[in-house]
Amino acid sequence: MMLSIAGIWWWSAQSPAAQLKAGTYDCVAVFVNAANKYELYVDDLGREFTGHARVQSGEVTSYSTPDTLGWNSGTAITVRKSGTSHFHATQDPAAHSYDALACDWSAD
Repeated sequence: MMLSIAGIWWWSAQSPAAQLKAGTYDCVAVFVNAANKYELYVDDLGREFTGHARVQSGEVTSYSTPDTLGWNSGTAITVRKSGTSHFHATQDPAAHSYDALACDWSAD
C-alpha cells in the first residue's frame, strides 16, 4: 500500500510528466554538462546571470534570459520539467552539453 501511495505521489509531483505550478519562476543561466549537471554562469564578480519565467496551465508563457545565453528571440524553446516547481529551458535540444535557463517556482 505505501509503495503505491509513494508511486502516485512521485508521478503527480516529481516526475517529468507532472504539471508545473502556475506562477512566477526565478531563473539562472546554466550550462548542462555531459553528466547532465548544471554549471552556473557567473560574471567577473561571481554573480549569477538571472532571468525569470511565468507559467500558466502548466506551460511556460513568458520568460526573460540574460544576454550571456545568446538566445535568438522568436526561436522556440524546449522545456524539460522536473516535478511541479522546477524546469529548465533551452533553444538547443541536445541530450547534454548545452546552455539553458534553470528555473524554480517562487510565487503564485
